[in-house]
Amino acid sequence: MHAHSKTSHANLINYVLIAVLARTATGGAIVAIVLLATSFGDKGMLAGALAACLTAPHVCGPIYGRWLDEAKDPRILIGAASLVFTVFFQLAIVGIHYNLISLIYCSLLICGVSSSFLMGGLSTQLTYLTPNTIAEKRYAQSWDTISYGIGLTIGPLLIAVLSQLASVTIAISLLMTLPVFASLFLLKMPQRQAHSSTGEGKIAGFRQIVGYIRNSSALKSTLMMTSGASFSIAALPVMAVYLSKYWQQNDEAGAFLVTLYGVGCLCGAILLIFKPLKANALILLRKLGIFLLVCLSLVAFSQSFELGLVTYWLCGVVNSIFFAATLAARTEYAPRQGAAQIFMWVAACKISAASFGTLMAGLLVDYSIYLPFIFACSVLMIALMFLQLNVKPVIESTYE
Repeated sequence: MHAHSKTSHANLINYVLIAVLARTATGGAIVAIVLLATSFGDKGMLAGALAACLTAPHVCGPIYGRWLDEAKDPRILIGAASLVFTVFFQLAIVGIHYNLISLIYCSLLICGVSSSFLMGGLSTQLTYLTPNTIAEKRYAQSWDTISYGIGLTIGPLLIAVLSQLASVTIAISLLMTLPVFASLFLLKMPQRQAHSSTGEGKIAGFRQIVGYIRNSSALKSTLMMTSGASFSIAALPVMAVYLSKYWQQNDEAGAFLVTLYGVGCLCGAILLIFKPLKANALILLRKLGIFLLVCLSLVAFSQSFELGLVTYWLCGVVNSIFFAATLAARTEYAPRQGAAQIFMWVAACKISAASFGTLMAGLLVDYSIYLPFIFACSVLMIALMFLQLNVKPVIESTYE
């Protein structure tokens, strides 16, 4: 047992290294595209559309999840996605430089597909690397959350720092090579069967998964809250560049706002290591959703760059804990025979909502700096109302 525990911890360390490298690139991708677009004189509408290309393909997450389930060696699929992400992001940079619109959109859409495997797809493999106990899985999920926090912090920070030393284009080109190194460490992950039969039935089909969601108020509320929060928070990376201008800072200062958001995510994830979530998942989603609504309002009301840094940090802290609550909800309420696909369905809804939120922020910011926040907060309020009206929260702690 002791040797097995050491092996599990070694696998977890290797996984975290892979996740940090991959998610540092994905964490800085949206602010990278917005910076590139604005540096070549494009308006917010185009910048938002380009950023949405990175997130829109995540709507097909359930399909990617099934590919991973059926793959003989999921590591190869994720490793290939890492290489494809790097290559096509470089092509997108070339397209932006030479104003080749078709090349830009096609390349970013392919990057969006690849990033699905570096984010939710990679997370699905974590289940096979840890012992089958709630405590161990919660511990591993906390580190998975930390990897997102590190990526969201280091990605924009590297862009900001390297842009000062060289140029925006060079900084982004270097950052987007990190998934290549992640693919090398991926080879050290233990090979697992795509799907191991446990006697509890075959992989659930599309209709079964839809039926599970349709018949479960808890899953529907989880999807609604996850989507609403994701839509709302997606405005922050896009708005960072425009808020920095509004606060009379240079364009690159927007990367520091996103960096503080990433630091907040990291702080929230670290807090979870020392104080794990114990309340019922739906109660957590409701409370944290309200906190997130307050934080977004504070960003909109901030009147200086310094206050903006603080409010972006607060949004990161709350959203990180909210993300952990969604992980608990999608595992707690999912049927065992369809748990992995439910995970990818929620991830698909989350990123798809973020794609729409990114697009809307880019569209609305050309009319008013406040309009994207008003719209984002309204969507989150609707999600909170849905949760309140459709589910009677269970007061008792789920994990006691």
